[in-house]
Amino acid sequence: MTDTDHRAPGQGRIFYGWVIVAAMFAINFSTMATGTLNYGLFVLPMQRDLALSRATFGWMQTTRRLATGVLSFAVGWLIDRYGPRAYIPVSAVLICACLLLVSFSSQEWQLILFFGLIGASGLAAPNGIVTSVPVAKWFVRRRGRALALAGAGLGSGGIVLLPVTQWLIDAYGWRGTWRILALFFLVVSVPVAALFLRRQPEDMGLQVDGDPPAGASNPGPGASPAQPADAEVVWTVREAFRTGTMWKLIAVFALSGVAQGGASFHRIPYFVEKAYDPLTVSWSFAADAGAAAATSLVAGWLADRIPTRFLAAASFAGFIVAILLMIYVSSVEMMFLSTIMFGSSVGVGMIVHTYIFAAYYGRAFLGTIRGIVMPINLLAAGLGAPLVGYLHDFSGSYLLAWWTLLGIYGATSLLMLTALPPRKGARDTTVAA
Repeated sequence: MTDTDHRAPGQGRIFYGWVIVAAMFAINFSTMATGTLNYGLFVLPMQRDLALSRATFGWMQTTRRLATGVLSFAVGWLIDRYGPRAYIPVSAVLICACLLLVSFSSQEWQLILFFGLIGASGLAAPNGIVTSVPVAKWFVRRRGRALALAGAGLGSGGIVLLPVTQWLIDAYGWRGTWRILALFFLVVSVPVAALFLRRQPEDMGLQVDGDPPAGASNPGPGASPAQPADAEVVWTVREAFRTGTMWKLIAVFALSGVAQGGASFHRIPYFVEKAYDPLTVSWSFAADAGAAAATSLVAGWLADRIPTRFLAAASFAGFIVAILLMIYVSSVEMMFLSTIMFGSSVGVGMIVHTYIFAAYYGRAFLGTIRGIVMPINLLAAGLGAPLVGYLHDFSGSYLLAWWTLLGIYGATSLLMLTALPPRKGARDTTVAA
C-alpha cells in the first residue's frame, strides 16, 4: 500500500496521525527496558558484583545524557528533515548491541562507554526528541492529547517492566536481565518504526489534525483545510532564541533537570537502604510509572485548554511534596504515596517538555529548536545524579541532597510562572542585542 492510499481524511478513515501516536506508544513502552526508570534496580546488585561507587553509577547516567545532548542538534535536524522511520530502527540496533555488551562488562570504563553510546542515539532519552517531535508535527489543536497518549507508553512500560526487571534480576542475575531486556526492546521497536512511522502529514497529502485538504468542497464552517497549520505562528531558530521566554525556559528546565536527574536515580537505593524489600520497592515504582501514565493523559487534555506554564509550576510543586514524603518516610504506605506523587509530577512534566516549545514557537523548526535546548537540559539532568551521589558520600546520607533538591524545585516553580508566551515584535520578549 502506498502513502497516497492513506488520503481522503474525513471519508470514514482514521487520521493517520493516530497511527503515529499508537506506534510511538509502543516504542516508548519498549524504551523502559533500556535502563531508564528501571536503572535503579541494577545499582545494588551491580555494585555488589563489581565493587563500584555510588557516584560511578551516577556518572554512567550522566555520560548517557551528555552524549544525548551533544548529538541532539544533529538528531533534531535529522528528524525534521527525514523523519523517524529509518532513524529509530538504526538507533534501536545500536542500543540493543550496547546493552548486550553491558551484560558482559566488568570495568567501569566499559559501562560508561556503552551507556554513552546508548545516549548518543537519543532514542531512549527522557522526553526525547525522537519520539515526541514526530507526534507534535501531526497535530496542532489536538497536540496535547496526542503527546499524552504517545507518552503514556512510558508509564505503561514502567508499570510492566519495573516488577518484571526485579523478577528477572532475582531469577537470572543482572547480566541475564540486561540481555533479555535488550532483545525485548529490539523486537518491539524496530518493526513498529519501520512499518508505521512517517515524517509529517504533508508527506502523505494530509493536513495536521486530519483536516480536509486544500480545495476540498464543503469543508464545513471554521474547518479551512490548512487553517491550523497556517494560523500557527512560525518562529525560525534565530527568532526563537532572541526571545527572553526561551532563556527562561532553558533556565527552568536546566534547574529542574538537576533535581529530577538526581532524585530519579537515587530513590530506589534510598528506599532499599531504608530496609524496604527490593521487590516491594519495585512495585512502588511501578505505581510511580502508572501515576505518570495516568496523569500525563489528564495533563495532555489540560494543555490544550490552560497555559502550559501553570501545568509546569504544578508539576514542580508535586515534586516538592514527593521529596518531603521521602525525607519523612516511615511506612510502606508513605513510600507508595511518595512514588505516586513523584510519578504524577513526571507525567505532567512530560507533557510540558514536549508541548511548550511547539505551542510557543510552532512545529516547522521544532526538532531543531529542541535539539539545541536538549543538550543543556540533559547536561543538567546528568549532573544531578553524581551531585546527589557526592552529597550522599560526603554527608553519609541522602538528607542534605534531598533538601538541596527541594530548594531547586521551589525556585523553578516561581520562575516558570513568569515564562509568558512570546509575541513576535513584542519588545518585552526580545533579548537585547
